[in-house]
Amino acid sequence: MGFKVLLADNDANYLSRLGRALLDADYLLYPAESKEVALEQITEHDIDAAIIDVNLAGGVAELLEACINKSKPLVTMGDLPLKETKYLIDIMYYGIPYVKKFSNEGAIKLDNIIARMNALLKTLLIFSNNKEYQLGVLAGLKSKGYKVFVAEQAEDLIHTFLLSEAKAVLVYFPKDEDLQEIAKIRKMDSKVPIAIVINNQQGDPDRQISDEATKVMPQDKLADYLKEI
Repeated sequence: MGFKVLLADNDANYLSRLGRALLDADYLLYPAESKEVALEQITEHDIDAAIIDVNLAGGVAELLEACINKSKPLVTMGDLPLKETKYLIDIMYYGIPYVKKFSNEGAIKLDNIIARMNALLKTLLIFSNNKEYQLGVLAGLKSKGYKVFVAEQAEDLIHTFLLSEAKAVLVYFPKDEDLQEIAKIRKMDSKVPIAIVINNQQGDPDRQISDEATKVMPQDKLADYLKEI
């Protein structure tokens, strides 16, 4: 995946084990054992997401606020059930996922945390003029664990993009006027990956967007593209 993830936890053993698991899942790791170091990581490295222990040394209120202000996907974790943590109100108010670090039997829980992060970073926005084809695409992406938002009309792309905070935009068989709406997304966000999917026999559409983060590809190349972003 290559996503840059801040992992903030002052439990060195847990930090090491979860950090190795994140690296094995192809994330880029930015560890921090205190609030101060975590804030430096957010400021200096433009992280994509964060996993934060609510018992982090120095407190986490400022850290949560920094991530939320920068619209960074966020997972919180702790030793206790959510209702017993001091940040219950903040976590529930902002709808932040929370995961217990250990099972009731004391077993360390890594898969649940990584699964939550995967879900947060696999959010897609799709649009197609072919609604029947779009339904098939939607079902296929959801079966692979993607959270998918759909723009029903090309003019809905901007609004839905802002609402979804999508990590990539997939546009199937666009018309020239659709590309004008896609260009508006690019002006708003210069880095979000945009894939313009064409029929395998179709030529390259009239390019109104030309940058490294926008790719034009036939249908049979999309699966490989999704693995890379």
